[in-house]
Amino acid sequence: MIKEISDKLIAPRSTLYGTISALFSDPESEKFPMLISTSLQGSALDACFQLEEKNNLKKTNLSSSFQRLMAKLDNSNLAIISNDFVDVFGHTLSKQIAPYALEHLKNKDLFFQTQKLADLNGFYKAFGLEVESIERADHISTQAEFLSFLLLKQCLAEQDSLSDKKEICEKAFSDFQRDHFFDWVEMFAKNLTSHIDSDFYLLAGEFLSEFLEIEKSHLNTSIKN
Repeated sequence: MIKEISDKLIAPRSTLYGTISALFSDPESEKFPMLISTSLQGSALDACFQLEEKNNLKKTNLSSSFQRLMAKLDNSNLAIISNDFVDVFGHTLSKQIAPYALEHLKNKDLFFQTQKLADLNGFYKAFGLEVESIERADHISTQAEFLSFLLLKQCLAEQDSLSDKKEICEKAFSDFQRDHFFDWVEMFAKNLTSHIDSDFYLLAGEFLSEFLEIEKSHLNTSIKN
C-alpha cells in the first residue's frame, strides 16, 4: 500500500520541486517569472492538495502556505522581490541563509568542497545535463530542478513500463537527496524563517519547510515499510 501511494505522488512531487527551483532562482532570470503564471500556480496548488490528501496530512499547512506565498507575487511587486533577493542572497549574505550547499558544509577544506562540486556535476552529466553559467551546481534552484527532473523521468519510465530506467531514477533521486540536498536545505529553510525581514522570502522559507516535512514523513514511512 505504501508503494502504491508513493508511486501516485511522483508527479506532484516533481511539480513542487520544480516550483521550489523557480522560487529561489533570480527574479530577473527566465525561470522565476514562470511563477506568475496562473497555470503553474494552479498546478503547484493542486500538487499541494494531492500530497496532503494522499498522505492524510490534515494538519499540514502546505497548501495554505503556498497560497499565502503566491498572494505576495504579481508583476506589480516583482521589482520589490528582486531587491529583496539581492538583500537576502547577496554577496555579503550570512552563511546561514546562503542558497548554496557548500556554504553549509562543516568541512571547509578546499579539496573536499571541490570534490563535492565534482560529485554534483557528475550526477547532472550522468543524465545529460549541464549547469548554466548563471547558477552554481550547489545552488538550491539547480538542485531542486534536478530532483524534479529525476522524478519526472521516473514517472515517464513507470508509464512506459520501463522498470530498469525507473529504478535508476529512483536510486539517483534517493542518493542525491540524501547526500547533497536534504540536510542543508532543511537548515536553510529554517534559517530563512528566523533571520530575514523580507515578507516574500520569509513565506518562501515557510513553504519550503512545510514541503520538506512532508518529504521527510513520506521517506521515513517508506523506509520503515
